Amino acid sequence: MSDSKIKAVFFDLDGTLIDSMPAHVKAWQTILRDVGIEMDELFIKMAEGEKADDTLKRLRQDFGLKATDEDLQQLLARKRTLYWTLAPRGMIPEARELVLELCARGVQCDIVTGSVRSNMDGVVPEEDVARFTHIVTPGEYTHGKPDPDPYLTALRRSGFAAEECMVLENAPLGIRSARAAGLLTLAITTTLLADYLTEANVVISSYHELLTYV
Repeated sequence: MSDSKIKAVFFDLDGTLIDSMPAHVKAWQTILRDVGIEMDELFIKMAEGEKADDTLKRLRQDFGLKATDEDLQQLLARKRTLYWTLAPRGMIPEARELVLELCARGVQCDIVTGSVRSNMDGVVPEEDVARFTHIVTPGEYTHGKPDPDPYLTALRRSGFAAEECMVLENAPLGIRSARAAGLLTLAITTTLLADYLTEANVVISSYHELLTYV
């Protein structure tokens, strides 16, 4: 067992544990183009971590999209179907190695994501999913990232104090959520350049660097 002060690491999913952002970008751009919205790749990456429902409602307001809530749900269903056809299978190898090392040290690993559970189950093998003690998805919290609710939910489930936990994120909304929950937050440059991740306590460029803080 680990004698480290850190007892649990909370991982974001998309772009952090799995290389899914290109698939998300493609899926979002495709379904939005069909309703007359040309969406910039950076916008989608900066919105990563937000509940998809909230993203669509924000786009409806910002772009004056004439769509009912039912219309938005149909768009979202199309987006998820397209994503499943595009997403790569398996964890990022270096991320998987990190999780294995943390588990070997007795550090609990949890997932805190804005994606629905089916998005993860469709791409991450069961044996890898089983390495995570808790998986917090939108069904378990009310307010999505950047609200602290997702990470406060993870903290309660972990059974540890905030100072015993840390977070690995890859996008601003998740960073803000984790920091607002009072958690040490590391950001990795898998999706965005370090310039976009400055709200994190620490920015790292490789998964191995996280072990320095455990």
